[in-house]
Amino acid sequence: MNMKIKIIPAINAQSFEEIKEKLDLLKDLVDHFHLDVASLEFTGYQTWQNPEDLDKIQNYEELTQNLLKNKITFDLHLMISLKPQEILKWNKENVKTFILHLEASPNPDSLLKMAKKTKKKIFIAWSPTVEFEFIEKYLNYIDGVLILGVNPGRAGQEFLEETYNRINQLQSLLASQRKLNKIKLMIDGGVNEENFKKILSYKPDFIVMASAIYNSPNPKETYLKFKNMV
Repeated sequence: MNMKIKIIPAINAQSFEEIKEKLDLLKDLVDHFHLDVASLEFTGYQTWQNPEDLDKIQNYEELTQNLLKNKITFDLHLMISLKPQEILKWNKENVKTFILHLEASPNPDSLLKMAKKTKKKIFIAWSPTVEFEFIEKYLNYIDGVLILGVNPGRAGQEFLEETYNRINQLQSLLASQRKLNKIKLMIDGGVNEENFKKILSYKPDFIVMASAIYNSPNPKETYLKFKNMV
């Protein structure tokens, strides 16, 4: 088994208070979280979406630093329609990675260029309804692909079986082109106890889990159980 596979807890929250509650549940075990930002217009579902709150998390950490081993960082999954300049308001110190839905942008090429200027890691999200050709043309310019096993939006959806075909399709292409070796693979959406081992067998770099962890009776134990299965 690829020991580099990392389990990342995902926070899909309606409010900043809910984000803080979910951080508090796992912050002594985890310092790297996946934060969903979804808009009604793009996904039919709305989450928290105030970038200024990320500064508050940083200030909060400074107050409690003696309790935390490491500073918390976020992968921001931006399930929203962004104009190129709008990425800049999300460019906070504690953001490690931008995950972009280029299909939602009125100007995807310029959005990607602007995102790269932030010097963050850049992943693009591949939703179930997006053609592979759209994703393929950007592979030379990004750090990774998030393959979404559900439609963008709310947590707790059922994993779509055709996702395995998309994983195979992407991995086949990456294996055939040496220059794309650096591309990291992240799988997100609908990952649970039933399909976890099968998803592990594809050896992605990251597996993102929201409701499977946070809706369990004991999120800490559940996170550690999945982590120990890797």
